Amino acid sequence: MASPAFGDHVTVRQGQLQGKTDFDSRQFLNIPYAAPPTGASRFRPPQPPSSWPGVRDATRQGNICPQSLPLGNVSEDCLVLNVITPPAAKSTNLPVMVWLHGGAYTLGSGAGYDPKPLVTKGDVIVVTVNYRLGSFGYLALPGLATESGTTGNYGILDQQAGLRWIRDNIAAFGGNPRNVTIFGESAGGHSVCMQLISPTAADLFHKAISESGGCVGTALGPAPLNTAYSAGDSFAKKVGCPDAAAQVACLRGKPMDELIKAQGEALPLQAELSWTPTIDGKVIKEPTRDAVAAGRYNRVPMISGTNKNEGNLFVALGWHLGKLRRPTAAELEAEIRARAGSVTPELLAAYRPEAPDNADAAMSGVITDGAFACPSESLVRTMTSQPGQAVYQYEFADPQPPYSFLDPLMPLEDFHSAELFYLFGTVQGLPSLLDLRQNRLSQQMIGYWTEFATTGNPNGPGHPAWPAATTATPSPVQHLTSEGTSPRTTFPADHHCDLW
Repeated sequence: MASPAFGDHVTVRQGQLQGKTDFDSRQFLNIPYAAPPTGASRFRPPQPPSSWPGVRDATRQGNICPQSLPLGNVSEDCLVLNVITPPAAKSTNLPVMVWLHGGAYTLGSGAGYDPKPLVTKGDVIVVTVNYRLGSFGYLALPGLATESGTTGNYGILDQQAGLRWIRDNIAAFGGNPRNVTIFGESAGGHSVCMQLISPTAADLFHKAISESGGCVGTALGPAPLNTAYSAGDSFAKKVGCPDAAAQVACLRGKPMDELIKAQGEALPLQAELSWTPTIDGKVIKEPTRDAVAAGRYNRVPMISGTNKNEGNLFVALGWHLGKLRRPTAAELEAEIRARAGSVTPELLAAYRPEAPDNADAAMSGVITDGAFACPSESLVRTMTSQPGQAVYQYEFADPQPPYSFLDPLMPLEDFHSAELFYLFGTVQGLPSLLDLRQNRLSQQMIGYWTEFATTGNPNGPGHPAWPAATTATPSPVQHLTSEGTSPRTTFPADHHCDLW
């Protein structure tokens, strides 16, 4: 590898890149990290990218992966990443943060996030990675497993291919390939946990941050193989490929748009989602909780956290916007049963609806606690039992974050994904819009995240102390708020984790 270049020209293994520079960053966009997964490569593990002649233009965003609500040009030729560095990197040893976007494994792209605040204030390199979504990334069928020895985890394998590309090329941008932090939110935070437990991800990263990942919950899997096969067969029949012996060829022959249309719901509103990683026996061998409890995972320092009112966004989208009404008490009981397996008097007492036709707050509480807060608490408790495991837990609880006013029926408060506006300059094109107090919290959070990426410990000068989680119950959880960040020990009780 050639010496690092600090202008807008960089040479990687595939060839030369022309990026762009401005006063606060260098950007190299739309870099292929794997071959296009098209034609016969659809539903296969990612293959190495090709070289290119001359100088590749890396100044514009690339395609986003197939999805039903795209914010950009959709194509199966989407396995690209963006590299954003400080404007005039003088170091050849910068920490590298690799962003895995959220979207319920069906939506989103790396292009939807502006990481310049992390890059410039934390003096790190940020790489955003596209990965296959929906059926393109998570279809499981026996015929596919026979072909390649794995099935149902193509999106997870894409992320690993991106990490290998970073390992092999990031030094050319001034990054340290031996100091890589993966971080993500929602399905991206869940992806972080999939990489933790995947044996094929060993040594590809050195630290991990999972934001609202629900890693030991049920909604995002990983799904048992038989369950994934059943869902894959139902999908194949839905798109007109009923013959098991010919399903793979039939599905590869279907137009992209036809598969997108057949994927179903566009928003993560149900207790169980259609497209999630699979316990295939190779990429993912067992449930997350089992792997961590047994110590069978890639043991690296970790941050895990959630938002105080995760469920408000799902109530707003699923009922206020989707059904033009509030959830009912009957729907609340159904949601409790779906998430807890049964409806107990204790759960009913903890989540009382405001009225038979208004279960807004109670429904949000069930989703927040059952899908996010308590799975995070369980993961942290399990991790702290492992010798030498450093883990830090947080709850984002800032009053009235940006866009929390958008639902006229219910203040969104600290909704699912609200913390992203404190870490990124824009999120899906929306500016952060922080006031002075929120900006101070943003500076704290960026400091925590980038200090952790640098050292494996979020604590640094100028920020409130953040104690590591311990085996004690309750353990300290850093309460992130513009009203005064500090550790608290009330998190499990606040979210009724004894009931979940």
